[in-house]
This record gives sequence, C-alpha cells and structure tokens, in this order.
Amino acid sequence: MNQPPRNLRIGAVSFLNTVPLIEGLDRRPGIDLQRDLPARLADLLFDGQIDVGLIPVVEYLRGVGTELAAGVCIASRGPVGTVKVFSQVPLEEATSIAVDRGSRSSVALLRVLLAEIHDRHPDLHVVEPRPENLFHQHATALVIGDRAEQISGDGLHVYDLGEMWREFTGLPFVFAAWALGPHLAPLEFDERRRALVRELGAARDRGMERLPELAEREAAARGVEAADIVHYWTHNIHYRLGEEELEGLRHFADLAARHDLIPRRREVAVAEA
Repeated sequence: MNQPPRNLRIGAVSFLNTVPLIEGLDRRPGIDLQRDLPARLADLLFDGQIDVGLIPVVEYLRGVGTELAAGVCIASRGPVGTVKVFSQVPLEEATSIAVDRGSRSSVALLRVLLAEIHDRHPDLHVVEPRPENLFHQHATALVIGDRAEQISGDGLHVYDLGEMWREFTGLPFVFAAWALGPHLAPLEFDERRRALVRELGAARDRGMERLPELAEREAAARGVEAADIVHYWTHNIHYRLGEEELEGLRHFADLAARHDLIPRRREVAVAEA
C-alpha cells in the first residue's frame, strides 16, 4: 500500500525582510515551516533536513540545492538598508573588518566590491556585532539585518552594499532565493516540485497584498513604525526574481568565481511552476 507523501519541509529566514514571502505558509496543509539564520538554512538544505530553503545565493553558487524557485527572491535595486558597512576610516583604507556571523552572501558581496572597486583584500573576522561594542577590536564592521538599522552612523563612514553594487554594475543584487533540495529533482517528483514553486509564489503574493496589516503586526512586536516597515518592503527590498535579477546573479557568480569565493562558476537553474 502506497504511503501518503510526507509534509514538505520549508526553511525560512527569521528576518523582517522575509515576512512577506512566507505569509500563510505555516497554515497550509502538507507544509512544515521552520525559521533559522540564512547560513544555517543552507546547512540544513545541504544535509537534506529541509526540502527547500531561503538561502544566501552564494551558498547556492557553492553547490547547495539544485534549482531556484522561479519568480521569488530577496533582492535590492539600490540601497537595501539592512546590509551596511560602518567604518571609522574610508573603506578603501580598511585592513581588518568585522563581519556579521549571520550572512554569507553579504560577506561575499563585500569581498567582491572591495576587490573590484578598490583592489583591496582586507582580513575579515566573523563576530556577533552589537552596537555597544562594534568597534572594540576592529575599525570597520559589516552589519546585516535589523541591527544595521539600530546603529547610528554619526561620525562614521557608512556604506550600503546594495547601493554600491547597483552603482558598480547597474544591476539588482539578489541576496537570497528559494533553493530546492536534490531529492525533488527526479522526474517522479516533477509535479510535486511544480506545486511547491506555485505555493512559494502564492505566499509571496499573499504577503504583498497584506503589507499594511503585516507591518502593523511586526511594528508592534519590534517597537518601530509600521510606515517605516512598509517603506522598507516596497522601496529597499524587491521580491521578484525576474530577468534583470537573474542577470545580476549571473554577474555576481562570474565575479565570485574570479575571486575564488566559489569553487567554480555555476550555471543558475530555475525551477518553473
């Protein structure tokens, strides 16, 4: 007797920028949703503990997952607001940089930008950045997520990596995307894979339709203004993986391979619904 298929295991990031992408997924039948740090999700997908994960794109380029779900990502087309370098010296003079332990795509992007724009290769040190001790050991720090909005830039050099990438390439930067696990690749799972891609797109659409409501909920939990959250979701973040985003991702893959941040140039494969 055939056993019913087990629930699909979806791993999502626990950051504010993910909220519109996962709206309602935890209430959908046949889906188990869990939240974790971006880097941790890549490890879970690699180990087969989840079926699809919203992972840093650099981990996909390093070989984690088989395909990206069509149409959905976390990207920016200019200043992203939540991926910033704070420095006591101009960035081109930095010799040692503290980097947030929670991100891998942002660290790789920083390395690419420093190498391409300034021909610089400073030492990077993984830390748990906190506003109160940001510069205790390093004059420069990369901070991601909500914490980047909590740090005052007064008297500091502040660099938004989304803005730097846009000015350097003219392209969007894709920070994260839904990557599918290898066990969904065989032909017998084709319809289940397509259904999953449709489910992820539908969740994004639900979230975008309910932005004011979601922002009110998040504002109450975080102690910030709902209008600021809506502005972030609609002006700093872009959630559709279109042709321009794919072009930006492929260009990043070229540069990441050039600077030995990924083992080889990987072709970007997209799973359609």
